[in-house]
Amino acid sequence: MKRFSILIFAVLMLAACASRQLEMYTLAPAELAPVHTPYAGSDVRVDYPKGIDDTMSSRIYYSRSDLTRSYYLYHQWSQSLNRLLMAHIIESLQRAHAFRHVLDYASEAGADYLLETTIYRFEHQITPQGSYAVISIGLRLLRNSNKTLVKSRRFDYRIPCSTTDAPGFIRAANQAMERFSLDMVRWLKS
Repeated sequence: MKRFSILIFAVLMLAACASRQLEMYTLAPAELAPVHTPYAGSDVRVDYPKGIDDTMSSRIYYSRSDLTRSYYLYHQWSQSLNRLLMAHIIESLQRAHAFRHVLDYASEAGADYLLETTIYRFEHQITPQGSYAVISIGLRLLRNSNKTLVKSRRFDYRIPCSTTDAPGFIRAANQAMERFSLDMVRWLKS
């Protein structure tokens, strides 16, 4: 009986040690001052961001080489990455007052412009030279009336991470997203 009790205790201890809490992360909104853009009197609809299917999940990806890619088991985004990015863009545009109204892709209201987004890369890159948040996002502003391209730009960031784990990546990714928000507003301003 004593052996059985010890065995049960050992199994319960192993199970307790093996179970880990899932950590959830989000993209922090950027602090932006109101700016004047040529579109301040217009409305914009922010289209649902597109990208490689597996990148658009709630998984947080990392790579140790150009040929391999994996994801963190106990760390993930609070929503899919494209939903988080869309919310981040909408909030940044609203805080900066870059447009009169900023609508999401599901709105049926008419808008003067459409902002398309493509996520090319959003991952933690771990190399012998260091650990980096590598983020690449493309934006295209279209005139909604005739679907003509007004302007487009690709934003690329490689921010050093303080650690080689998921929390280090999240801190660097949020720094990159703050830069992206500022650069996006400057791009709209010019």
